[in-house]
Amino acid sequence: MSKFSVFILLLLLFSGCNTKVEQAQDTLQESTVRDAEELPAPAQIDPMAREILDGWAEYQSLEERIAVLMEAQNEEEMKLLLEELNQICKRLEESTFPEAFDRPAVRSRLKVIQTYLGKLEAALYYRLEYQEPLRELMTSYNALREQFNVTVRNTLSPELFENE
Repeated sequence: MSKFSVFILLLLLFSGCNTKVEQAQDTLQESTVRDAEELPAPAQIDPMAREILDGWAEYQSLEERIAVLMEAQNEEEMKLLLEELNQICKRLEESTFPEAFDRPAVRSRLKVIQTYLGKLEAALYYRLEYQEPLRELMTSYNALREQFNVTVRNTLSPELFENE
């Protein structure tokens, strides 16, 4: 009788473990596909702003790495890209900005991107859910791109406000 009860106990143990692994794999695949679709698409840049940005090599490297980050397949690839993005942001901050974009509004949005890069890096390090920090990073990147558009479209001179 004891051999029979041990056999049933082992049978239940192995059958229970198998379903959890399959469920975890299915859930992981579904969440990766679903969450990748929820990321905001990069904002469009005006042609006038694009002309200025094409001459700014540091920004071009940031733009390329963000595009690769959106296509990252796993956490290890994402960690490596985050290290590169941190270095690119430091170089971008130290570089000379084009005259049209050398404004506090642009520089502050770059700081926000650095903040969300750190938040995403921490989520990956502590093995937390990283989709929300990734979404926030993409939103802040879009804010930077939109600020480029606003800066180029702005036709008011700052000297108008200084005289009053």
